[in-house]
Amino acid sequence: MRIEVSFPVRRPMNQPMNRLFACSCIAGLLLFLTVVPSWGQKGGGSQGTSRPSAPTGGSAPNVPGQPSPMGQSGPQIQTPLYVNGRVLLMDNNQPSPEPISVQLNCGPNLLQVIHTDLKGYFQFVLGAGPQSNANLSAADATPIGMVGMSGAGFPNSNGRFGGGFGDLTGCELRVLVDGYQPATHILSGPPELSTMDVGTIRLTRIAGVPGSAISVTSLLVPSSARKEFEKGDKDARDNKLKSATEHLQKAVAEYDNYAAAWNELGGIYAASHDTEKARQAFTKAIEVDPKYIPPYVNLANLQLQNQEYEDSVGTAGKALALDPAIPLANYLQAVGSFKLKRLDDAEKSAQEVEKAPHQNLPQVYGLLADIYMIKEDYPKAAAQMRTYLKQWPKGPFAANMKKTLDQLEASGTAAESQPKSSSAQPQANP
Repeated sequence: MRIEVSFPVRRPMNQPMNRLFACSCIAGLLLFLTVVPSWGQKGGGSQGTSRPSAPTGGSAPNVPGQPSPMGQSGPQIQTPLYVNGRVLLMDNNQPSPEPISVQLNCGPNLLQVIHTDLKGYFQFVLGAGPQSNANLSAADATPIGMVGMSGAGFPNSNGRFGGGFGDLTGCELRVLVDGYQPATHILSGPPELSTMDVGTIRLTRIAGVPGSAISVTSLLVPSSARKEFEKGDKDARDNKLKSATEHLQKAVAEYDNYAAAWNELGGIYAASHDTEKARQAFTKAIEVDPKYIPPYVNLANLQLQNQEYEDSVGTAGKALALDPAIPLANYLQAVGSFKLKRLDDAEKSAQEVEKAPHQNLPQVYGLLADIYMIKEDYPKAAAQMRTYLKQWPKGPFAANMKKTLDQLEASGTAAESQPKSSSAQPQANP
């Protein structure tokens, strides 16, 4: 289905009125809401039981596109850069009982997202040639068990690490966990260092926020069930889905209230297109820990995929009742409201996304542009398109959005500010 919206065009008097049609971006938005488990991120943090460290010995990997030391065409030897650290919870000075995400940002670019191991350690590896994450698309920091927006087309590190890694001074590590205050660490140190140890990043609970992305049930897990969860989580990240499913099923068989394991299982079932099992697993995770945020977001995502828009909006709302500052939950609610033709509600939810860190959700600008185009508020629509194109110039909607923006600017409507009533609704082509 394609949504078309017409807008007026300033034209010479001897030319007929032309109708310019804005191609909606919303048709492609759901491509980035595909249910993909968190382990789908390649090159994630170590899942072992000891602190990661830079490898020693052997040859440094080559970086394509650089001249060789001998002046011949060929790859140049480039030493990788390792950034190590640990994340602990402030209230008990212990690592999270579940893997959590750590982002690496340089300027406006979200370069990488990796996960801690179950001892809280993480390691970024930059400049290691094709096996490195340095130029891979950034994944998001959505709750464990599912990643909403990962894969081709996301902002990468072009210009910063294009053929090597360069100086990381001023880049930022960021840990965003629902229910906890955002934690950041600014990188500094001589650029010639091959290993940067950032020490410990501590997370503090947000007062008055009842929900959390870390389940209290994970603190009560028997050791045998925890071991099965660790094995399942590692296998899932290695894309060994059958083995991961078996280990996670053993984990919940030994400890039925293991919310994180149920949530992880839901992610695997969803990725395998087993919708009913995924729904049951997410629902079970919510049942055993009603204040555990990830399964609400994941279930809302699943419902949106299945065009259960009313249910998706409601489930996302339950997540936001536990923590109102969840960008993905607000985004899911915005898309669901848009699909239900509740433009004002969709606009409000999308604006909430903009208020929080949302580097992994640049398509929110496309959604807002759609909303304003339908409302015939072309200046606001143009502003959203410009922001999208600035932050995501090679994104999947960039070409169509650039074309529409050019049409708006050529017509002169981008400079006008006479929004019409929001009663205008999308018209679907057959």
